[in-house]
Amino acid sequence: MINGMVVVDGVVHGYDFRPGNRAPHCSQAAYDGMVNALYRIGHTSVESPAPGYLMTRDEFTAGWTAEELADIVFVESAVDVMIYHGVEIDGFFDGGASPYELGRELKRRYPDRVLLFAPVDPLRGPAELDLMQQRAEEDDIDGFKFYPTNGLIDPEVNSSKLMLLDDRELAFPFLQKALDLGVTHIGAHKAVPAGAGPRVLNHVDDVTCAAIAFPGLTFEVVHSGWAFLEDCALQLRTHPNIWATIESVSNMIVRKPRRFAEIVGMLMMHGGTDRIMFATGVPSAHPQPIIDALMGFEMPRDLVDGWGFPEFTPDVLAKLMGGNALRLHGLDEAKVRAAVADDELARRREDYLAHAPRPWARHRERLAA
Repeated sequence: MINGMVVVDGVVHGYDFRPGNRAPHCSQAAYDGMVNALYRIGHTSVESPAPGYLMTRDEFTAGWTAEELADIVFVESAVDVMIYHGVEIDGFFDGGASPYELGRELKRRYPDRVLLFAPVDPLRGPAELDLMQQRAEEDDIDGFKFYPTNGLIDPEVNSSKLMLLDDRELAFPFLQKALDLGVTHIGAHKAVPAGAGPRVLNHVDDVTCAAIAFPGLTFEVVHSGWAFLEDCALQLRTHPNIWATIESVSNMIVRKPRRFAEIVGMLMMHGGTDRIMFATGVPSAHPQPIIDALMGFEMPRDLVDGWGFPEFTPDVLAKLMGGNALRLHGLDEAKVRAAVADDELARRREDYLAHAPRPWARHRERLAA
């Protein structure tokens, strides 16, 4: 909690980039290339330059435990609630890029603080429908996460295999299954490249079509505006069940505040301020420098006067930082505030702040042991 606001990190991952998680059919060169790209694009280009925040490649790729993620998000930063997104990408990772089991463990330990999105890969076939049902029944999940590819190459077209949400035969049965299960929140990875192939892989048009076909579902475009900014912004204007989750975009505010302003301003100008949600993609970057930068952010005057972008008022900030996410998931802010105000993690945060805070502390202690 910061400045009286409940903070919700809309996307948290538990990246497992250890050598042993390389899929057997993935070459070492391809695996290293994927991990290196995620390290450079997702971490070193946006992480705070303040002492201690930038991780080495070995630290970034060493895997994460539930305790480490809980410490980073709830003890080392002012986040009150996380939304964990499981990610598979079978073409590269044997046990998932962001293992679902780690998110399940976090939710079971901290039910008042963790929401959980289970990964779904329609390219795996009908058995994935049964897995959706099993996870909904056993784990009280809050949403499903879809990727536009599984990372495997289709030799017939020399491109990553596609999974677009407007595919009536491939995707629609899985969206209908989510609706039937009463799990109505869909996260869709878009905008940030997810594999080799044409721009349709990362574009947002398929989400637009799915949103029309399934008005009973809400669709979060994750990384909204990182690329295809105008398309993402107009999508918000025309489809009330599409939301913008600004993972990767939030992270820009630390070292690229002008670009952050351009993206978020365009999204707000077209889609208003009620369906945009803060997210960091921990451990891509540490949340606290991002939160600190957001607390002092003002929309540049020339973008307000010249483009008509909305002012970044305290009310807008409160919506973006957590209010919108709480409303989307039907959570009462007062109840959330009461639940996290004096729990074990809140007390540990007070102790952490009183004793020379160090970022990534528990993770680094494990690696040094």
